[in-house]
Amino acid sequence: MKTCTHCHKDNPDDFNYCRYCGADLTYVSVNKVKSFWKKIPAWAWIIIIVAAVAGILFALIGSFIAVTTIEGIASIVLLVLGIIGFGVAPLRKPENPGSFTRAIGLSFFALMGATVDQPGNIIYNQPVEICFCDQGTSLNRDENISNPMPGTTIVQQDFTCFDEMGNPVKSINMFAVLGIRFLEYVLLGYLLIAIRSLIWKLRNNT
Repeated sequence: MKTCTHCHKDNPDDFNYCRYCGADLTYVSVNKVKSFWKKIPAWAWIIIIVAAVAGILFALIGSFIAVTTIEGIASIVLLVLGIIGFGVAPLRKPENPGSFTRAIGLSFFALMGATVDQPGNIIYNQPVEICFCDQGTSLNRDENISNPMPGTTIVQQDFTCFDEMGNPVKSINMFAVLGIRFLEYVLLGYLLIAIRSLIWKLRNNT
């Protein structure tokens, strides 16, 4: 819009003379409408930036706590990543990348599973109970959360076998649990590769 310098009324950009008073608008500059973001004052930007940073930190901390304390969260996330990474969905044509390349992919997937999915879930923790808990005892998983320094959170998984009376009988070494978790994710990787091949064959045979 062009604002007349004589009567101070707005006119369309293509007008050369004011439609209200007839004044010359040839040398009047066009008033550009400010965008919504440019209208926000500095103090409001401070609030928006602080809220955004706080939201990101809250999401990161919340995700970390959820993955390390709630059973099944990391398992679901890694399963979805495995389905995508191994080409099950979206479906990719089965390939034979070679044993070494496949070993690298499976090892990386299994290492992620062992380190990220330490809590496991009710299915993944059954082999731990079978291998390390004596007959008549059952596995219970808990976590020990400590804050040794401000801004530092340490989460240690606690896998313990309890008897029927609820008394702790044996504490399982975490490295042993990680070893079993590694093997579980290797098997899961092979399973996803087999599922991809099966789905591909079924689609191409129909």
